Amino acid sequence: MAKGVKSLVRKFSDIEKQLSGFIAFVDTFTEEDKEVLSLKINQFERLNAKYETVKEEIFTSLSDGEFNNFDGKITTCNEHIEKLEVRLKSLSLKYSKNNNETGSNAVSNVIKPCFRLPELSLPQFNGDIETGFIFKEQFKGIIENCGLNDKQKLQYLQSCSIGIAKHVQTVDDTYDSLFLALEQRFENKRLIINKHINALLMLKYEKFSGDSNVELRNLVDTCTKHLRALKLLKIEHNTFSELLLIQLVMQVLDTETKRLFEMTLESSDIPKWDDFLAFLNKRCLFLENLPSAGTKGKQNFKDYPRHKSFILHTDANIDKKFKLCSLNHDLYNCDKSIHLYK
Repeated sequence: MAKGVKSLVRKFSDIEKQLSGFIAFVDTFTEEDKEVLSLKINQFERLNAKYETVKEEIFTSLSDGEFNNFDGKITTCNEHIEKLEVRLKSLSLKYSKNNNETGSNAVSNVIKPCFRLPELSLPQFNGDIETGFIFKEQFKGIIENCGLNDKQKLQYLQSCSIGIAKHVQTVDDTYDSLFLALEQRFENKRLIINKHINALLMLKYEKFSGDSNVELRNLVDTCTKHLRALKLLKIEHNTFSELLLIQLVMQVLDTETKRLFEMTLESSDIPKWDDFLAFLNKRCLFLENLPSAGTKGKQNFKDYPRHKSFILHTDANIDKKFKLCSLNHDLYNCDKSIHLYK
């Protein structure tokens, strides 16, 4: 293993250990831990910045074979960081409200945050069944960790329900009953799964230009979005589904990208989706670093001066009689004029 790869492995391993520590902190959080909450948030932000730097170095400096040591770990770290951001913001919001309520009556020993988080906007739900699961996870992750009573949570849920979702009614005027009614009304799991699968099957009709990093990035993001939604619905992909999905995407790709991917495989290798996705991400970075294909090799002919052309038009009917001999011919054909210069 090269020296640079070993260094990245050590850095990434250290980041994973620190992430595990943050996960343990939020999972076992108690009332006593609120005194160090702001300190932990600062440490997490520094760790996140360090992770982004190491990840960028991995994407840009490693070969395909060396990158395989990190691709699955990067996906796992991304998921952990997203969850930790939500949990830490929720805890910060909860205890900042409690401090405001009790600060006027007693001196607080809680360490004051050295920064102020922006106001956290609650997600809204308009009855779209495709976004229902995402709304459910985000809303519960924020509201149910803020120490609100049932009436307060009910009011927040009602304010976040818009469109047709706003008209859902329940017999019991409680938070749990309204959330259950929304689930029963809009959570058609089979229909949602079919929509995401159909969207993946329609990828073969996409138009893709081989030198467009924007189109390739959109293709990768589309696949990731639908696969993540299916994962939230507890639909995991297996070897067969991975091969099928790879073939669907390969039909869209240009010949050069297909050739480069085939070169990363051994003759008997069965490609994996994570490896294929990592290759596409590296391909995107490569295309982003290239100059625009639309300007390569073109010359701006407007900058060159245009030379004027002159064409002499003569009339065939003009009398060509030469005055010296009174004959109809040109000067160079006149015998008398020739003798004059001998």
